[in-house]
Amino acid sequence: MGKPIMAICDRQAAYTSQLISLFQEKKELPFEIHGFTKNESLEEFCRDHKIALLIISEPDYQEDLQKKEIDRILVLQEGIGELPGSVAVINKYQPAGALYREIMRVYGEGEKVVPFRGLKRGEVQLIGVYSPIHSCMQTTFALTAGQLLARKKKTLYLNFECFSGFEMLLGRRFGGNLTDILYYYDCAREKLSYKLESIAQQMGGLYYIPPAGSYEDFRDIPEEEWTRIIAEIAKAGGYEAVVLDLTEQVRGVYGLLGNCDKIYTLIRDDRMSKAKLAQYELMLEQEPYQGILEKTEKCRLPMFKNLPLNLEHLNHSELADAVEGQLREDGIL
Repeated sequence: MGKPIMAICDRQAAYTSQLISLFQEKKELPFEIHGFTKNESLEEFCRDHKIALLIISEPDYQEDLQKKEIDRILVLQEGIGELPGSVAVINKYQPAGALYREIMRVYGEGEKVVPFRGLKRGEVQLIGVYSPIHSCMQTTFALTAGQLLARKKKTLYLNFECFSGFEMLLGRRFGGNLTDILYYYDCAREKLSYKLESIAQQMGGLYYIPPAGSYEDFRDIPEEEWTRIIAEIAKAGGYEAVVLDLTEQVRGVYGLLGNCDKIYTLIRDDRMSKAKLAQYELMLEQEPYQGILEKTEKCRLPMFKNLPLNLEHLNHSELADAVEGQLREDGIL
């Protein structure tokens, strides 16, 4: 049996071609993609093929399509008329990334969806970044490492701070965040991949799920559940590497660190920072935490004259040179 079919129909050949290219870039999508610029060609194709998802422009949509063997129809609205209330509608005129996320959101909310092709847990590289010292550039380091990893493999960044400030730093509001992903993991796991595709953003080639609005959204998740959650998210999104920017607010933070392939701890030379690090390492010398200490690399970052204000450009900076050198030394890159 072949792959489920996604059909795209728009009389503008250039637009159809661009939309096909957009979906073909998403390697984990489970569809075989076909494009059409004429209704007649689409109707002829429907005689011999079942279509799992049809994306069709408003001028090309016809009521008769509802009678064909098509599981789901999404109409790209151009604002030229009214469509039946039963038809799923998406604004055609929006940036490609936003259009893709909207299509994934609307399709994923349907009753019947085609499962994604996920990766096995063994194929996912987990990088933990955690320090008992605050204000040590932990998040900046984690984002830079993630952007460098993203040059070679599909990489996801997850932030677990109480208040990440991402919306303010990036100057944008997000349509969903980690809280939504946790809900789908718990209540609609078969649709998790589409929810991920509808929420995940990119920054310097690095995928990230916008952090939860408040740490209270995840503080009650049982310790033993976090490892399964991260593994399921990686599998559902087809991520080859995941960078975890961890804090003490996560119940089971040491369990997550223990499952990481490599851990980076940012350190500083002032008296207070040294005292906190010493107490942390003293705890790691006890069972069952010794494995964490063995996989931990302590990083003391030098002073940098200029760091980019735009987080998209972290992988082109003095900091990136330092982080890349560390990652290469550890065999991560």
